[in-house]
Amino acid sequence: MKALIFCAMAVPAVAMAGDADVAFLTEDYAPYSWMENGEAVGHGIDLIHEVANRAALSSSVEITKWTRAIVLAEKNENTCVFSTARTEEREPKFQWAGPMYVESTYLVQRAGENADVTTLDVALTKAIGTQVGDFTVELLNGLGAAKVDTAPDLEKTLKKLRAGRLDYVILGEDGAKSITAQNDDLEMALEVSRDEFFIACSKSTPAETVAKIDAAMASMMEDGTQAQMVAKYK
Repeated sequence: MKALIFCAMAVPAVAMAGDADVAFLTEDYAPYSWMENGEAVGHGIDLIHEVANRAALSSSVEITKWTRAIVLAEKNENTCVFSTARTEEREPKFQWAGPMYVESTYLVQRAGENADVTTLDVALTKAIGTQVGDFTVELLNGLGAAKVDTAPDLEKTLKKLRAGRLDYVILGEDGAKSITAQNDDLEMALEVSRDEFFIACSKSTPAETVAKIDAAMASMMEDGTQAQMVAKYK
């Protein structure tokens, strides 16, 4: 099977902010968002385009490193980052719209490994990889994980897993299902948590704009558009 290639792109999916009402930022993380033939694709990208359409806002979308995305979304006006877990540490830093998703996070392992691990408590004693700035760092630390290993992006985290330097990688549900479906050497292990993921906008973004984004996302949840868009990638 063809392996997924995860390499965060620091180039715009469409022209950056400029005259756009809102700049939306995210990371390379299939099937939510990734670059294909120079174009940003994924159900997260589709959802954001529809949000902007329903909110009657012009927009730009950029796929970049997560650490860069969330810093820019915190500092710059008319800037939002998605899909963002609404953690206690992040709560006061942003205005929140959504959620975009309600889903679980899972541990992914090398196929056939950790056969003796049957509970999350035992799995948390192992080495678990994630990305710098990802909400799962805080999640794992809060659960008492013994060794949380961070890398700049998912590509490097997966290399560590395959090299045997990690026991697990923690991923969102759709990401875990996608990568294990396309890579025979990886498999899903244990569910870690169930969380909501939002569009997080800077404090300097007009509250009226955030309210429009929130209302648009809520309408997509209610009329089934969100579920239909996500289902297209399964």
